[in-house]
Amino acid sequence: MGAVKFRVAICGGGIGGLSHACALAKYPDISVNIYESAAKFSPFGAGLGIWPRAWNVLCALGVDDDMAKLTTVSPKNGRIRTFSFRKSDQSNGFTFGNLFSRGPLLTFHRPQFQQVLLKHLSPSCQIHHSKRLKSYSQSRDGGPIHLSFEDGTIATCDVLIGADGIRSAVRNCLLREQAEIARNQGRLKDEQELLAGRDYLSWIGSVAYRALIPVERLKQDCDKGLLALPTTPTMVELFLLRGWTFVILTIFSLSQYVGTNVHMIVYPVSKGHMVNLVVFHSQPELQDMPYQGPWSKEVDETELFNITQFENWEPEVRNWLKYVRRPTLWAIHRVKPLPTYISENVVLIGDAAHASSPHQGTGAQQAIEDAYFLAELLGDPRTTLDTLPRALRVYDSFRRPWTQQMSDKANANGRYFTLQYDFDFAKGETAAIIDKLQEMFGLIQDEWEWCWTTTVEDSLKEALLRLEDD
Repeated sequence: MGAVKFRVAICGGGIGGLSHACALAKYPDISVNIYESAAKFSPFGAGLGIWPRAWNVLCALGVDDDMAKLTTVSPKNGRIRTFSFRKSDQSNGFTFGNLFSRGPLLTFHRPQFQQVLLKHLSPSCQIHHSKRLKSYSQSRDGGPIHLSFEDGTIATCDVLIGADGIRSAVRNCLLREQAEIARNQGRLKDEQELLAGRDYLSWIGSVAYRALIPVERLKQDCDKGLLALPTTPTMVELFLLRGWTFVILTIFSLSQYVGTNVHMIVYPVSKGHMVNLVVFHSQPELQDMPYQGPWSKEVDETELFNITQFENWEPEVRNWLKYVRRPTLWAIHRVKPLPTYISENVVLIGDAAHASSPHQGTGAQQAIEDAYFLAELLGDPRTTLDTLPRALRVYDSFRRPWTQQMSDKANANGRYFTLQYDFDFAKGETAAIIDKLQEMFGLIQDEWEWCWTTTVEDSLKEALLRLEDD
């Protein structure tokens, strides 16, 4: 390896951090160190989805062949019925919309996805475990950034990437740093808003119950025709008081069982050997209230069964739920729109910057896009140690408005999926209910189309041009 152009430190070894390290692997003059808070990468974890827009990025990273071996669906393009939406809080439901996408939603088991990314890191990339960032400091003259970890160790770098998730220590430090800058510039209102940085982290009033089910346990009910084993992701949306279901109608469709305040998603992972089942329980009146208790914990399945009267739901819902054992409860939080993703030579990506509702399956996708977009700017020959702030400003000017807009779309879908709409679905006439459901489905479709009708490359080309005149 020749002379090092600059040193990159990535805080966080999740999907965003590893994707960024992979994207930087083709630039041998950039030194990369990953600081991961966990003692080791866990073999456990939830599923994740990749839409065509993000799949194109994985192809650009050169990891597509290995990733394709992990999923049950071919990533080839084509018009595919991805979701069928069906009312299902009754014994005989009805379909009110079919979502077609250009290319499938590919599903993965997160630990396996991480292992592929690890395989494609540069041999020179070093991973440091049990390193939780405490704080960082940087000077205004472009000198090195000093990192302090909770175990008392220190490190230095030229660029710090905050990929440390929704509870990001990098973000908290960045906001304090920006508050100090605002104070020095006499922007006292901005200073107060930035010092209240914790307010950017907000509970959306929803929790998720997650469970992994081995496929062999489902065989008996599948053989009897009581369950249709999904060969592509199946989103099941269950909502309290009045329910709506998305059911699998063909092997190409994803099932969603939808209702008021509860929804469930079911899809295959681990090459179809496991089924990932997630039930969301929404309490919109609690949105932005402090969440009481740990954000993640294992619970007894009876807690899940008591969130609504599942005995009134379609049989397939009940058949899925009877296989749930000791689910993990997750409190769903989001990051409210930040005023910036950068501060001098520090930058945020992924959930640290824009965590949102999971109701588009794009959390991992957005992190991958951030990682690739930023790596292309850093690797550009025009980006040097002296011009790093310019590259980060370009990143912020493109990715911040885009990711915040897409987060709004995901949050909107979460409301639609829980029937938080300008209509009382419990009291309306049948014809009016159908009209409103189809109207709502049109909005859902509009909110989702960016995942297969747009590409990262379009904005990236413009961003690279901006390096010349920023």
